[in-house]
Amino acid sequence: MPFNNKSLIKGTYFPPGDKSISHRILILAGQATGKSEITNLLQGEDVMNTLKAMKLLGVQIKRKKGKYIIFGIPPGGLFEPRKVIDLGNSGTGIRLLSGLISSNNIKVTLVGDASLSKRPMKRVTEHLTKIGAKIELKKNLFPPIKLKGTGKAVPLSFNIIIPSAQIKSAIMLSALNTNGKVKIKEFKSTRDHTENMLYSMGYNIKVRENLLHRFIEMKNDKELKSIKYDVPGDPSSAAFFISAACLKPGSKLIVKNLLFNNTRIGFIKTLKNMGGNINIINRRKIHNELVADIKIEQKNNLRSTTLKSEDIPLQIDEIPILSIVASFADGLTIFKGLKELTVKESNRLELIHQNLKKIGVKSVVKKYDLHIFGDRNLKRGAAVIRHNDDHRILMSFFIANMICKKNNIIKDKSCVKTSYPTFFRHISLFSN
Repeated sequence: MPFNNKSLIKGTYFPPGDKSISHRILILAGQATGKSEITNLLQGEDVMNTLKAMKLLGVQIKRKKGKYIIFGIPPGGLFEPRKVIDLGNSGTGIRLLSGLISSNNIKVTLVGDASLSKRPMKRVTEHLTKIGAKIELKKNLFPPIKLKGTGKAVPLSFNIIIPSAQIKSAIMLSALNTNGKVKIKEFKSTRDHTENMLYSMGYNIKVRENLLHRFIEMKNDKELKSIKYDVPGDPSSAAFFISAACLKPGSKLIVKNLLFNNTRIGFIKTLKNMGGNINIINRRKIHNELVADIKIEQKNNLRSTTLKSEDIPLQIDEIPILSIVASFADGLTIFKGLKELTVKESNRLELIHQNLKKIGVKSVVKKYDLHIFGDRNLKRGAAVIRHNDDHRILMSFFIANMICKKNNIIKDKSCVKTSYPTFFRHISLFSN
């Protein structure tokens, strides 16, 4: 059935495996003692590039009946690859692997595609040079990353000012082969999947937090144990379907096996504040991660909201799809403090603003704040969407067809392969 302004979202939906967890479990199982088994690993290009990278670093990984079997090698035992490691479009992959490699006595060059080659890496590498790694960047900022790791990493205390789980996780991965205590202080909480996995795998890690800071302490005096891990559904991928179901009264959607980590579901709280009829059912904890099912039965139209800058880090990936929701909600929605959106796969802030105008939505950018003037009228649509090969921009403005008089034109849809290769098939299954 065509996906357009008559579409509603209905059915029972199992989202693809979580992208953040898929990257991390491949890397940590690759450093564990013994054989690990991973099910529901995300099949997107980004994760597959991390898998290939771990193989090039000497880890044995086999696929068998839908499972990935990983035979880990202990920290410090990584092989020097015979060629450059290409991470494609994956900012998570390149930053996390920089951390892992930095405390191993090997030389590695990490490269990416044209988009990744414009993304800042110094925010991660400046921490890694302090432990003794030697790192070169293009223009002292961008990939390729030429990295000479150290086998004698210095245990340090790190202050992470920029709220970024990738910076934090890179440091934590470097700590796996650092003798002594490594301490991390976060000034804003970010997604904590690396910490949760380390707990589940028996590592010596302590985490505590107060109202101002989060403190992590790691010591490499306990080995990482192998694990059987079923990757829960990705909330950032499910956000497109959850948001679409909230857009239109009459939609009914059940989402199964969704990762419900507190650092990843800010957008659900936002949708509820806007009048989304979302019920959380069947909460359970698996490997220190909260998993739940959710039920959406949308009866009313949505209203506008304001997100403060401190609300943004916990829903940074969902701002593109929330901007579509805001366009069809009554009143002025304001998203404050979106600076981090300007250094994603593209300048997402600028692309959201430009494309909203093209489809007929009034929006204004003031410094790093985005103002969206929403109403319940169908937008004119029929716009050629500029996505700059950014998967989240593309998918968000495809969902916008639900609120436009005429469908928008999206040329070259291939970039969805990086995070959600089955997106268009799923949309056709759940739109009625």
